[in-house]
Amino acid sequence: MSLKTNAFKLLEASGISYEIRAEAISDWDDVLENLPYQPIRYLGTWMNFQLANHSGNGKGDSIDLSIVIYSDNSPVSIWPLSVKNDLSVISLSSHGDFVLPPLFVNNCPLKTKKRITKQCIGFLEDLKKLFNIDHVLIGSNLDDNGALSTWHIGWVEKGLSFNVKYYLYVDLSLELSEIKYFFRKSYKSLISEGEREWSIYTHDNSIEHHLWEEFRALHFEVAGRVTRSKDSWDSQLLAIRQQEAFLITLRDKEDKLVGGGYFQLSSDEGIYAVGVYKRELFEKPLGHVVQMKAIEELKRRGCKWYEIGQRFYPSDSPTPSKKELSISHFKEGFSTHVKPKFFCSTLPK
Repeated sequence: MSLKTNAFKLLEASGISYEIRAEAISDWDDVLENLPYQPIRYLGTWMNFQLANHSGNGKGDSIDLSIVIYSDNSPVSIWPLSVKNDLSVISLSSHGDFVLPPLFVNNCPLKTKKRITKQCIGFLEDLKKLFNIDHVLIGSNLDDNGALSTWHIGWVEKGLSFNVKYYLYVDLSLELSEIKYFFRKSYKSLISEGEREWSIYTHDNSIEHHLWEEFRALHFEVAGRVTRSKDSWDSQLLAIRQQEAFLITLRDKEDKLVGGGYFQLSSDEGIYAVGVYKRELFEKPLGHVVQMKAIEELKRRGCKWYEIGQRFYPSDSPTPSKKELSISHFKEGFSTHVKPKFFCSTLPK
C-alpha cells in the first residue's frame, strides 16, 4: 500500500470532516477569502510551487495532503500539509520546513476551532507514528489580536516548548515617505544611485515567456548549477499570470539583464521569494533598487505587510552562517518591524 494511501486511510479514521484540496479548490478559495488575514503560504500557487520544488532533480516525491475542513457541512478551515519521501527518509511539513496550523474563517466559534485543532494535532501525531518519524517541526504565529492560537496552546498542553525566530517586515499601511524614514541611512543614496544606473522594469501577468526564461538563465549563471526543477520555475510563472506574483528586473545601459527579484503576494501580504544578481556587480546598488520597487508595487496592490525574510542573530541556535547574518543585515535596512514566529519539534516517537 502506497504512502499516500496509508496517509488518507489514517485521515479517514481521524474524525475530521474534510475534502482534499485538489477536489475542493473552490471551497479552499472560499475559506481563503474569508480568513481574517490571508497568508501567502496558504495560496494554491505557493503550495504548487513548493510541491514542484521538493520533487524532481533527485529530491524524492512530495505528496499534497492539504485539506478543506468542514463543520455542519460548511467549509470552515483550510490546512496545508505535505509528506515527502526522500531516499526513504519521510518528513511532514506544510510544503516547506515546518507544519502550519489550520486557519479558520471569520466568526468561526471558538468551540469549533478547539475541536478541529485537537483533531488535527491527533492526526499529525498518528502520521508521525505511522511513518516512523522522529521529529516534526511545528510552526505557530500570533493571531490577529496578538494572542496565542488554539494550535499553539494545543501543543503547549502536550508539554512542548516553542522557540522563537525573528522575521523582518515592512508595514505597507504607512505612507511611502514614512516607510523610507525607516530605511538605513546609507540606503537612500544607494537607491538614488541605482535608479540612475539601471533601467527598472516591473513584470505583471502580461510578462512575455522569453523574459522569464532570461531570468531563469541568470539564476543558473549566478548559481553555477541547476538548483531546482523546470516545473518549479513554470509554477512561479503561472503565479505571475494569475496575478499572485510579479518580477522586477534591472538592465544596464546595454540592455543586459543584471539582476532581479521575484515576489509573491496574497490580498494581505507579500514575500521576497527569489533574488538573483550578477556576481561581478555585487558592489553596486542592485538589491537596494529591487527592494524599493517591490515595496512600491506591493503597496500599490493594497498589501498590508511585506515579509522580507528571517532576521538571524549570533545567539540563534543553530548558529547562523556569516552569509545568513550578512543577508539578513542587508534586509533589515528596509524593515519597519521585527515580528516573532514560533517553532517546536514534536516529542520523539
